Amino acid sequence: MTNGLRIFLDTTSTSSAWVYRLTGGGLQAESGAITSLDALAEVLSRHGAHLTDLPWTELPTFGGPPPPLTDGVWSWDERRLLVGPRPDSLQLHPRDGRTLPG
Repeated sequence: MTNGLRIFLDTTSTSSAWVYRLTGGGLQAESGAITSLDALAEVLSRHGAHLTDLPWTELPTFGGPPPPLTDGVWSWDERRLLVGPRPDSLQLHPRDGRTLPG
C-alpha cells in the first residue's frame, strides 16, 4: 500500500463508493467515506499535501454539469466548485463566481 493520502472508488462492497485512506510516513492512519463536496474539501484541507496516485481530474464530483472552464477546478456539486492551485489549498466557490465565506 502506498504511503500518503489515497482517494479512490472502492468497488469491494455491494455498492461502489468514494473513500479516502491516509497511511504511512509517520501519519496516523485514517480512512472514511467521501459522500459530498464538503467531505472531499475537508479531507483535502487536512491531508491534501499527502495526496498520491491520483491526478486531480480523477477526483469524484457530486452532481451538476462540469463548469465551462476547469483550470484549477478539482471537483464540484450542483451549487459550488472546489478550486485552488494545490490539493492542500483549495476553497469552495459558488458557481456564480462569488467567494463563499470561510
